[in-house]
Amino acid sequence: MEEFLGILFCGGKGTRLGEISKYISKSLLPVYDRPVFKFGLEQLTKSSLINDIIILTNEMNDEVLSREGFRTIIQNDREVNDMFSGWEFLKRKTGTKAHGVLVPSDNICDSGIDDMIRVFENKKSDFLFSLYKVENKQKLSEMGSFDLEKNIFKYKDKDPHSELGVIAPYIIRNNFQFKHGSNIFETENKMILMHKGSWSDIGDIDSLLDAGILRKKNKQQ
Repeated sequence: MEEFLGILFCGGKGTRLGEISKYISKSLLPVYDRPVFKFGLEQLTKSSLINDIIILTNEMNDEVLSREGFRTIIQNDREVNDMFSGWEFLKRKTGTKAHGVLVPSDNICDSGIDDMIRVFENKKSDFLFSLYKVENKQKLSEMGSFDLEKNIFKYKDKDPHSELGVIAPYIIRNNFQFKHGSNIFETENKMILMHKGSWSDIGDIDSLLDAGILRKKNKQQ
């Protein structure tokens, strides 16, 4: 039986949130009635196939996030600059042999993690991610986009040639070897899912506002 470790990434700093970033960490920003990290944490706790959950955090957030009842690990910012270097850091720190389910704390996504894990297992993939149609070209230019026909990933492409944005959760095999700086999204043994549900992030002020409005609307239904 394969084991899966859920990791919630709460160590990043918002660079497009202006003055807000000086006073509150991005993971703790309120989306209507709850801090944004709660959405990703809830996504992980709903899974029946994840064996354990770790929150990768920083010194600023650790005291608050440790109250959630899960193990927290403070990242080394010299070693961690994205989710994948964070995954490698966590593997070295814990010695885990489980596969990773990587969830960002600044996204709100209704994809079912257990369904994703089952596909990952059945296809014996090394890496699994989802694509989501992003109609706002400006938003797409601020994230990763993927051209399915050409199997090309671009990050922060100023003129995206695809409408498909790359979104997490990501699932990655524990022993999957990828060189630092190589394009993991173009790896051969990957599985790509098309996300048809809802997705939003809070990477900038407008996105934070939109996410709060959507949350309020969903609460009132």
